[in-house]
Amino acid sequence: MGLARFLFQHIRKRRVKEMAIMTDEKGNVFLEFIRTEEEQLDLASLDAPLTHSLIVVKCQDAFLFMYNKWRSSWELPGGVIEKGETARQCVIRELFEETNQKISIVEFKGLMKFRLQPSYHGPERTEYGALFSGELDVLDAFIENDEAKTITIWDGISDIGEISGIDKKLIEFV
Repeated sequence: MGLARFLFQHIRKRRVKEMAIMTDEKGNVFLEFIRTEEEQLDLASLDAPLTHSLIVVKCQDAFLFMYNKWRSSWELPGGVIEKGETARQCVIRELFEETNQKISIVEFKGLMKFRLQPSYHGPERTEYGALFSGELDVLDAFIENDEAKTITIWDGISDIGEISGIDKKLIEFV
């Protein structure tokens, strides 16, 4: 292989890596964050489906996380958008289902684009998610459920165990 070709391929590989925001410990790639107004979302223009919503909830100068039983890690609340449901409706429902927290005001922050590794949700795929934020003054009592073992508020520094790398990064976008 000639030097010019080697350099071209090396630079091209580095550029692709630099374009992604991050890759987590499981190989999932956080490709892009798109700041846009919720009212201006044109789903027809997306190059992949909008499948889920997540929420960053601030409480007492910390962030609400749930411990996902299936993945054995701390995650932001959220989940799959059901048929006939908006991204906003999804995040409010999922927050309650997973953490037993009711929230009345949520703010749309933008769209997250991911390239996800194969999982029980399907084969390797690219998809979008909606990111919201909200605030709670106090937390309601948690009720353990099928998905969440417990909840905590994380200060962004303390060691609470394994935290989803992408979910940690998403805090920066609110």
